[in-house]
Amino acid sequence: MNVLLFDVDGVLVDDRGYRAGILATVNYYSRLMGQGDRAPAPDAIDFFHAHGYTNEWDICPLAIGALIASAVRSHPELELAAAPLEAFLLQFRPVGAGPIDYREWVAATRERPGQPSERALGALTDALTDLPLPGPTRAACQSALAELLTDPYDFAHAQVTRLFQEHVLGSSLFEEVYRIRPRFDLPSLLYDEDRSALSAPARSTLLDLVARAGARMCVYTARPSLPPSDLANWLIDSSQAPVGFSPEAELALQLIDLSETPLIAMGRMQWLAAQVGAKVEYLTKPAPVQALAAILAAVTGHESDSLRAAYRLISEGDSASVPVALWREPADVWVVEDAVLGIHAAMGAADLLRKRGVTTRLHPLGISAGGPKADALAGLCEAVVPGVDQAIDYIAARICPPSTSNPSTPLRAGLQPPTSN
Repeated sequence: MNVLLFDVDGVLVDDRGYRAGILATVNYYSRLMGQGDRAPAPDAIDFFHAHGYTNEWDICPLAIGALIASAVRSHPELELAAAPLEAFLLQFRPVGAGPIDYREWVAATRERPGQPSERALGALTDALTDLPLPGPTRAACQSALAELLTDPYDFAHAQVTRLFQEHVLGSSLFEEVYRIRPRFDLPSLLYDEDRSALSAPARSTLLDLVARAGARMCVYTARPSLPPSDLANWLIDSSQAPVGFSPEAELALQLIDLSETPLIAMGRMQWLAAQVGAKVEYLTKPAPVQALAAILAAVTGHESDSLRAAYRLISEGDSASVPVALWREPADVWVVEDAVLGIHAAMGAADLLRKRGVTTRLHPLGISAGGPKADALAGLCEAVVPGVDQAIDYIAARICPPSTSNPSTPLRAGLQPPTSN
């Protein structure tokens, strides 16, 4: 049995909307500081991704925190008073902008434990201890960093996350999803900027793998989404959808015309977290629960049952949760990702299945055209290729008879697939 798991952003979708959201959000706050547009450049965003910062809700607060830390490092004599974030940032207007190297601040978080926001808060707070700051300034900076990074997933209090969501959804959909009056009148960056990364021929090959070669497929992403689709068709009557469940993953599947594919995305994981009384960040990538649920959903086609079964299998060791089909034949799991967190999660899920007696072979495929992201993926992946079309060709060449496969792009130079994984 072949199980195909595909990430969305940077894999199936050219996620220009989210990248534009990072720029709009960070630039909004850097302008408040009087620093002009200081958002990370594309290669710096790739560096965030390569070091575990794959969610924009983590990237934006760290970037703004780095602006604060860099500014006070350049002007340690600055006298600042504690205030809510936007009022605090206005106090930087009298001084010039200090140099900013986002790679420096991301790298400072690398060896720290915890979730990305916890690592970021620790690194930035420690950086302040080395500066000769006035006591009130130090306290004000610590307060601002805590406001930014204590929990960027707490939507009720995370102002940066709310601003980012209004940019990417647009003000109208933002109000519909969160039942909160928007601050601005913005168009949706997801609608305007996102593009399919999946060509029509590659999509046909993918559908052939499912229809003719018997492959099972699931889309597996940290994008916000609605709850499991087998509970209700929330898209038909979005007014009935629970508050705070944003259909961003569903929009991506509509864009690439794969809306019928099983989906295990953030909203599904939020639903599971509420069911079992867990924190959602401990169930999603790089934790194996989400990856395991995606494997089960690909095999069964049932999202809510697969989510529950994955949690039971991991928390209780309940082997009865494994679908019968996985006991009948070995499973080759092909996971196509552009970030190491998703690969780590899939590795954990495959290892857990093997420990339960399910013969599972994992084939991680990385998507990157080069740079730090490719370097990070190379150590974990069977192959690194420049795009999803090449990944699909690679898979088709290995699970279909030679007469029906048509690989078109060689592996990235220097990488050769092992004989087994």
